[in-house]
Amino acid sequence: MTEQILFACVQQCCYFKLSGELRYTNATGMDDLIDRLVSAKIQCRQLVVDLNQASFMDSTYIGLLASLARYCQQQALPKPVLFCTVPAVNELLFSLCLDQAFEIVQQPTDHAVELSSVQAAPYSDQQKGRMILQAHEALIALNEKNKTEFQPVVELLKQQLGE
Repeated sequence: MTEQILFACVQQCCYFKLSGELRYTNATGMDDLIDRLVSAKIQCRQLVVDLNQASFMDSTYIGLLASLARYCQQQALPKPVLFCTVPAVNELLFSLCLDQAFEIVQQPTDHAVELSSVQAAPYSDQQKGRMILQAHEALIALNEKNKTEFQPVVELLKQQLGE
C-alpha cells in the first residue's frame, strides 16, 4: 500500500488519517501540514490522528507525530487522540513513549469526516534534511530514553546540514 495522508479541519478539530508505509521519503506533505498548523494558518483546538491503516512508520514520521503533540502542549490544547489497531505500529509508539504525549486508543475510529488528500510538498535536499532533523529533535524532547537513542542521529544530521 502506498503512503497516503488525508486531512480535514472541522469545527477547529483537525483530523489526520495516515495510511501505508510512512517514511521520511514521503513525509514532506505531513511536514508542510504541521508547519501550516504551527504558523496558525489552520485554526485547531483539538487533534485526532488515525493510524489504523498504517503498515509501517520510521523515526522521522514518529518525530512528526511528536511535533503534533508538542504543538498541543505549547498551545495548552488537550492531548491529541491517536487511534491505532496495528500491533506493530502500536508497539513502536509505546516503545518510543508516544503514549505520554498522546491519548492512544487501540480501536477503529468512527469519525465520519470528509478528508482531503495531502500531496507531497516539493522540498530541496536541504529542506528534507532540516525536516528530518526537526522531527528527531521533537522525538528526543519526549523523554531521556529517546534522547539517548536518537541524540547521535541528531548530531550527525546537524553536522551534515552544517548547523
